[in-house]
Amino acid sequence: MKNGLLALTSALCIATTLPTSAALIDLGNGLVDDTSQNITWLQDANLVKTSCDANNALWQAFDPLALDPAQRSGNTKQEICVGVGGREGGRLNWFEAEAWIAVLNAQNYLGYNDWRQPITNQPDTTCSDTDSNGQGYNYRCTGSELGYIFNSAAPDGLGNPNDLDNNCYPGSGGPYCLQNNGPFTNMQSFAYWSGTEYAPDPSYAAWLFSTNYGIQGGYYKDNYDSYVWAVRSGQSAAAPTQPVPALGGLGLGLLGLVLAAVAGRRIRLFG
Repeated sequence: MKNGLLALTSALCIATTLPTSAALIDLGNGLVDDTSQNITWLQDANLVKTSCDANNALWQAFDPLALDPAQRSGNTKQEICVGVGGREGGRLNWFEAEAWIAVLNAQNYLGYNDWRQPITNQPDTTCSDTDSNGQGYNYRCTGSELGYIFNSAAPDGLGNPNDLDNNCYPGSGGPYCLQNNGPFTNMQSFAYWSGTEYAPDPSYAAWLFSTNYGIQGGYYKDNYDSYVWAVRSGQSAAAPTQPVPALGGLGLGLLGLVLAAVAGRRIRLFG
């Protein structure tokens, strides 16, 4: 009987353990849990473009003209949708990106109202360079949420190369640095805003991450158009799952015990 109980307890542990082997977990409902950073990414890395193409409720609610004129990119809503300068549509300046996040939260997108832009923690000593203000920038950065997911090897991240180590950049004749999208869709080989302002000059500058070079840097909020990729803190709920079979009185009791037990190519910087 003792061996039987041990076998049943082991089986219950296996049946109730979450898939922790994968750091990036596709939840099947437009969300990807990043268990290494304890955050959740939107699966669509260019939801602005997807929304404008569909002319859905998110796009209809987004109004860049409601911003202060000094905070607008100068692009019309149609230009944002189709793209400017040969780039894919969906690029916004930093203020417009923040306004887009506000739309997601106002509409409780995918059941959540705490969306934000990724964070760039500083100082970041993992980066290849440090500016005169002690801010980490350029290559190999893993202290920021975008840098971590881009640079970290699977399964923690996407394991993409960078231009410093691998000579990968647009126009070089070789492959782009963005070579692995993992479970994500519509990742762009350009730059993505961070929600973190550049501390030495927060009124004018914010951090961004360039996926075409694999570098982190700061740039002016109002006159640089980048993509926006929403994220939220913590893990999110998966799509509905199949019901768990009834365990019976003994099984439920053991399950309770088990659960109780486990309860140039550099982006310009300032300074």
